Amino acid sequence: MTTKKSSEFQATLPLSRAETEAEQPLPAVAAFQGTFAPEARPPLQRGKPIPFYRDHFYWTSGWNHPAVWRSGVVEGFAMSMLVFVSGQIGATLMSYGTNQIGIYIIISNTLLLAVFIYATAPASGGHVNPMITFSTLLTGLCPLPRAIIYMSAQILGAAVGGGLLIGVLGQERAIALKGTGCFYDSSEIRASQVFLNEAASCFAMLYLAFGVGLDPRQALLFGPKLGPLLVAASLAVISFASSGMIPGYTGASMNPARCFGLGLARLDFSDQWIWWLGPAAASVVLSFMYNVLPPNHAEGKSECPPQPRVLLKPNDESPA
Repeated sequence: MTTKKSSEFQATLPLSRAETEAEQPLPAVAAFQGTFAPEARPPLQRGKPIPFYRDHFYWTSGWNHPAVWRSGVVEGFAMSMLVFVSGQIGATLMSYGTNQIGIYIIISNTLLLAVFIYATAPASGGHVNPMITFSTLLTGLCPLPRAIIYMSAQILGAAVGGGLLIGVLGQERAIALKGTGCFYDSSEIRASQVFLNEAASCFAMLYLAFGVGLDPRQALLFGPKLGPLLVAASLAVISFASSGMIPGYTGASMNPARCFGLGLARLDFSDQWIWWLGPAAASVVLSFMYNVLPPNHAEGKSECPPQPRVLLKPNDESPA
């Protein structure tokens, strides 16, 4: 009977934690946290947490990361289809001439946004909205290069979706239907009122979205299965709340890229500042509350320490 040498046994033993960490290459790219799929996030690196605004990786890294660009392409395709299908729903509801349009708004918005988030989250985080991307940038959840790539792709995708609506509906019908959304009758409501409603509704939407999915701490509670549905339901309820309060006003949109695409469909960009500045103002207020006055805080020694920055290697193929 032969026996193995002790060195052979030692070779089969697992490396210690210190030895394993020593072999890991230094991280170089700020990873993605603003996502509706928290399970897709890579594990956190050990280290002393620093505020995102003092992390140079957060503001500079990601331009040469293939996964970031692929995620941006997915966001663009998703946005084009969201604008196109949303426009189709709007045209269909207008053609029905039903008096029960409110219930259709709630059902269609909930299902539409939820399935788009579910389908897009594994690849890009499922933003499909410049307001979501901008707010996660200001709260330290989406690095600057990724945010710029996402928002650029979302705008381009929205333009494609608006062009598809013109092609399907025809220019005259698309103009007659006012692009099927994001418009108001200036004889019934002033632009300042529309802006105020858009900004307040966007803040309510962001507050709920962070509470059920975008905040990593809350995402762990609701998970990738329930979070997107709750976000979609939140948007649907807020959209319904203002959809019929004033004649000729479609209510809060809460998606600047969608309004851009529908504006292209009706060949009129005269009121685009409302649909962009309203969400931007709401994002700034929400980021202030999230960073300075967080709604989920603890007292004394029980307070949870902030999460350290998540970093990826430049060639990391981890989910976005």
